[in-house]
Amino acid sequence: MDCRKLLLLVVEGDLASAKTLLNDVGVAELVACLRRMKPRNQVVVFRLLDKERALEVFESLTRGEQRDLVQAMEDPDLVKLFAQLDTEEQVRLFEELPAKVVKRVTQELPPESRQAASAILGYPEGSAGRVMNPDYLALPEETTVAEALEQVSRSQLPQENLEVVFVLGPGRLYRGYVPLAFLLKAAPQQPLKDLAIAGPAVSVYDLQDRVAELFKRHQYPLIAVVDREKRLVGAIDAQRGLELVEAYEAARLTTFGGILPSGGPDIDLLSSPLRVILRARVIWLAILTLFGVIASNFVAAQEAILTEVIILAAFIAPIIDMGGNTGSQAATLVIRSLALGQIRPRLSDYLLVFRRELPIALGLGVIIAILEALLAFVTKGVGVPILAVVGTTMLTVTALGGLIGSVLPFLARRLGFDPATLSGPVITSIMDILGLLVYFSYASIFLRDLLE
Repeated sequence: MDCRKLLLLVVEGDLASAKTLLNDVGVAELVACLRRMKPRNQVVVFRLLDKERALEVFESLTRGEQRDLVQAMEDPDLVKLFAQLDTEEQVRLFEELPAKVVKRVTQELPPESRQAASAILGYPEGSAGRVMNPDYLALPEETTVAEALEQVSRSQLPQENLEVVFVLGPGRLYRGYVPLAFLLKAAPQQPLKDLAIAGPAVSVYDLQDRVAELFKRHQYPLIAVVDREKRLVGAIDAQRGLELVEAYEAARLTTFGGILPSGGPDIDLLSSPLRVILRARVIWLAILTLFGVIASNFVAAQEAILTEVIILAAFIAPIIDMGGNTGSQAATLVIRSLALGQIRPRLSDYLLVFRRELPIALGLGVIIAILEALLAFVTKGVGVPILAVVGTTMLTVTALGGLIGSVLPFLARRLGFDPATLSGPVITSIMDILGLLVYFSYASIFLRDLLE
């Protein structure tokens, strides 16, 4: 192989041609060529190798050469080079790195450099791979309890990171974990594979939101991070997990409150620039304005009814408000159950929720309808036909709000969206239009004699 040609292709950024050139080169020749390059260029060539040959090349390097290669992965210029490639090009050019190499990278780079190196490792922004660390104890599955306890006592890791020991099969395959309490009570010669508990583990490519949900549902001290082949490459501790949960909840609250992400850090009322807060809030409000226009046009189209029975206008606001409020209540309860793992986004669970929500929604509808009719009679002295319109509309809108609010989070999750994006303002706007449609439909039925 012509090493000078390879180096020229790398320097010029023609990575596709460089990868083609590397396809038929032996490991020994590759190692010899790498030794003639600067570490920065070594990293690019190394990342172009397929996973199997990358491991062979890495193991053929000396310990010092391996260290230089790993440390070069935090080079700012390299990070920029990898960051400017689009996702499709990254997938085409770079395979996943071997678990052994990833372990060395996370062990040898300081925490502040791992985030930059994770881009070169190929882990997307917002993925679990971006926040994992090497602060865990992992032992082969044949290790005895006595040997494991000795490793625990000699470990320099923080105490909270030793509450569980990860168990590995051949080639760092993740087998599960053993709580420290199990080790203290087990027979000294018992192997770890007999004690291992399956999971929990997340992929390096999983969204950090999924990690946050796991930490929120269960009080795990550590969660294992694995690659596509289920090989252990890192861990996420409870402290980092708590930070992810806080960020996740902050994002959900702002979205549920009708604020769109701005593409930057989380919105903070006190520290975020005013223009950032304005932009994040105005987008949703602009979208909701369209719903308002549709609703107002519908009301304008009912001019004939309102002219004949002007008192109907007095009940528009409470009717559409009730539908939105009921829908928001139902959606909040379903989103909470999904987040806690009590229900899952599948048809059987939705039918269970529907069976529970239907009588509740009807019950709420009847109660609110009676209350609204009584208040209308006492405060406005309206007759039976108007009471019938208001009462049946309140019953229908309240029941519909509950049922629609309960189904929307399921639809969002099935479509791959965060259910919290179905914010209160959106549900309210949907119910505004439905409420008006129901209200004037009942009015045209019950007040037919007045309108003729």
